[in-house]
Amino acid sequence: MIKGVKPRTHFEIDSILFTLFVTVTMSKLIEFAIPEEMAHAQFMFHCLHGVAGVVMLLVVSTHLFLHLPWIEAQFKRRIQSLR
Repeated sequence: MIKGVKPRTHFEIDSILFTLFVTVTMSKLIEFAIPEEMAHAQFMFHCLHGVAGVVMLLVVSTHLFLHLPWIEAQFKRRIQSLR
């Protein structure tokens, strides 16, 4: 599988995830705060929220994929402790 993923790679992915999380959260909060007369701005933040959410899903999937060896080891350890 994946061996030798550097801590810097995990840090970069975590930083991207944090940035996307803030973007998704703030875009929705700003969208709710904008008056209805400014529908074009609401739509812009709605689109930003959707795109950032999809990108965040892809980055979370990558993050989990890179952690598969650790996840597998944890499952094996739990199963062995039940025996």
